[in-house]
Amino acid sequence: MTYRTMLLQMFEDPNLDRRLATAVALANRFQAHLVGLVVSPPPVMPFGYGEAAAYVGPEIFEAQREANHAVAERLHEAFDRAVAGTGLSSVWRDEEGDVSMLYAIAATTVDLVMTGEEAGHALDDVAPNIAEHLVTAAGGPVLMLPQAGADSDLGKRVMLAWNGSKEAKRALVDALPFLKSAEMVWAMTIGDPEDVRLDRVLRMLHRHDVAAKELVLEDKGQEPGALLLEQAQAHDADLLVMGAYGHSRLREMILGGATRHILHNATMPVLFSG
Repeated sequence: MTYRTMLLQMFEDPNLDRRLATAVALANRFQAHLVGLVVSPPPVMPFGYGEAAAYVGPEIFEAQREANHAVAERLHEAFDRAVAGTGLSSVWRDEEGDVSMLYAIAATTVDLVMTGEEAGHALDDVAPNIAEHLVTAAGGPVLMLPQAGADSDLGKRVMLAWNGSKEAKRALVDALPFLKSAEMVWAMTIGDPEDVRLDRVLRMLHRHDVAAKELVLEDKGQEPGALLLEQAQAHDADLLVMGAYGHSRLREMILGGATRHILHNATMPVLFSG
């Protein structure tokens, strides 16, 4: 398999150009069609109007639409600049509606979703950002690029997190295009490797021409997400691959977990699949 259609979630921040450069480089590497998508929320009633809402004129809603349109236009121009002269097959899309739902719908018809880590806010625990929503709803691999950006040739040194779950298996399969072209791959597990059949994973990867090395860590009760990031950094990995959300979304929100920890703390590209 390979990635023939890629979707880039578009939003404004200081790292937009670098994120676009990475997306274009990956699309060229895999000879993929690149979709740039921005979803604008529909106009909403300003908070606090209460009963006075009956007197709110249409100009307030129109001002919101104009502001969203201006953002979308700037993003469109940035996308066009990034793909200009590359010969890349690409398309721009601009939609309005439920932001989480429309990005998730778009993700169902592509091979790889690329998104960026958005700056956090005080409501993160009750209103997850779009990257977090995509990880749970995309139905396929989601490549999250950190705020600091990522090298365009990412995927040379890949850390594959393995715990024997169906999510981990899905992530392995979804990451094969990266794994097959990597210079170094580690299959990492925490605890007894026999419990998660790590030897079979290595043989499976070998049949795909991926010469992975096993990395077995002692389970000392450390937070798994922190340990994954620590080991990825220690081995100078430039891509972490892992399954997403072994528990229910609500349980992850309350108790934390490896996926949520990495979503909020990773400083390297992470490919999630769940």
